[in-house]
Amino acid sequence: MRMFVLDRIKMLKVTDERFTIPKDFNLDDFMRHSFKVMHDELYTVKVRISPSWARWVGEKIWHESQKITKLPDGSLEITFRVAGLDEIKRWILSFGPEPGVVEPEELNRIVQNDLNNCLAQYAISGMTRKPLRLNMYRAIRDS
Repeated sequence: MRMFVLDRIKMLKVTDERFTIPKDFNLDDFMRHSFKVMHDELYTVKVRISPSWARWVGEKIWHESQKITKLPDGSLEITFRVAGLDEIKRWILSFGPEPGVVEPEELNRIVQNDLNNCLAQYAISGMTRKPLRLNMYRAIRDS
């Protein structure tokens, strides 16, 4: 099954093609593990939210699979069972420095890479308006 964001469709063409929805298909079941709309390999994701943001993050249901554990220091650990890592990565990055990825390690590396790329764009302030890639930043930094 392919998913489309309606407001990104630029052209529509009516064809004679037909699609039959399988009798055993259930959209709720299909989307159950998607954090937003992506549908990919299933992951268990555990994120720790800082004590200063725990109240605001903890009062909302972000995903039907979420389980929240309040920790003694006031932080939260939220566990999700989600399809794919891209959408939850964006959710994590939206909170700035407040969350930390506990697991999986793959997601931790992906978030670190994105943050390093973000830092690289700001490391050479005023030199360029074009986004810098991390390897360009390292080459400039190390020269």
